[in-house]
Amino acid sequence: MQQMIPLPALMKPEQAAEYLGCSPQKLERDRWCEKKIPYVKIGRHVRYRAVDLINYVNKNIVNVPE
Repeated sequence: MQQMIPLPALMKPEQAAEYLGCSPQKLERDRWCEKKIPYVKIGRHVRYRAVDLINYVNKNIVNVPE
């Protein structure tokens, strides 16, 4: 059974990092180098949309043969 976790529509990098199980510094490096996860700039603030984080997780599922 899949567990549903309520997420805010826009998350601070610290919240996004906690959801993904990584550090905020990893997300910052990603923004500067790889740009894999879309983000939103609001003034000088960075925010992540919950839908983009969920899509990122779903795109990185590795199926293991049974």
